[in-house]
Amino acid sequence: MGTVKPPVMAVARWNSNAELLVSVARLGYLRKEWRTLDPTWGVGTWWKAFRPDDLVASDLVLEKSPCGESVDFRKLPHEDASFDAVAFDPPYRLNGRPHEGDARYGTDVVASWQDRMELIRDGMTECIRVLRPDGILLVKCMDQVCSGKVRWQTIEFANHAAEHECELVDQLHPVGGRPQPERTRKDGKPSVQHHARRNISTLQVYRKGR
Repeated sequence: MGTVKPPVMAVARWNSNAELLVSVARLGYLRKEWRTLDPTWGVGTWWKAFRPDDLVASDLVLEKSPCGESVDFRKLPHEDASFDAVAFDPPYRLNGRPHEGDARYGTDVVASWQDRMELIRDGMTECIRVLRPDGILLVKCMDQVCSGKVRWQTIEFANHAAEHECELVDQLHPVGGRPQPERTRKDGKPSVQHHARRNISTLQVYRKGR
């Protein structure tokens, strides 16, 4: 008898996004034979353990882009409904000072939380455009405290996807990663905590309507 694999949990400590995608594939949300788009390639971390046979990848940073061109995920050079799945890992961190390593996540340039949220919504719209009916869209995001309030990216993006006839069918929540930074007052003393600190991110799974 073969070894029975443990169930895929909604909240777990995956060692990397690559391991997370293995679980996503186990659930059937990715398949080897599917034509898959990654418009936020970065250094290709997502695909080190599971990789579709037909993977199309690009990045805004020319030096990182496997296709040899700088590609803005808000203006993809692909036809409508041309992919079975799209894996979208946008720069979702909303606040905090840029620090070493942020360039890898596209958050090394300071931007308002409103501008960053709009950027991600625009990217989702374009990813949905190139996705075939009944196709799968993966979106990495994180609910987080910014400007004194919890910015519910999971809700914001689910509502945006629904407006474009995409249904939220699952969510996986990796524990750990990069926790939100400690907040301090101008006098250097720790600020009073008003919201729970987030120590999980979220991978949302959407299915495009037929």
